[in-house]
Amino acid sequence: MNLLTARCTAHAPALSAEERDFYLAELPGWALENGALVGRFGFDNFREVMDFANAVAEVAEMHDHHPDLALSYRQAEVRFSTHSAGHQVTLNDVICAAQVSHLPEAAP
Repeated sequence: MNLLTARCTAHAPALSAEERDFYLAELPGWALENGALVGRFGFDNFREVMDFANAVAEVAEMHDHHPDLALSYRQAEVRFSTHSAGHQVTLNDVICAAQVSHLPEAAP
């Protein structure tokens, strides 16, 4: 499956531990924390943080799958889990995390 072109689906089930580990290996820079996929991105200034947040919002709206965001002066934290799956990680979270990682605004 190409995560960069995949689309989210309704009612995605939680991934098994083996599936989570497999997909986590496909997501450099992301970690599993408290049952969620978490990515942290650093920037030179707050304007870049906001540009990134707006680009994340576009991915989220396209998939109707929305992360929790934490923004600070030079850092953004993106946290994906699926509410309908008991706040566990689903393939939808993996798809969105992969696409967020490949945003031009996320480039180092």
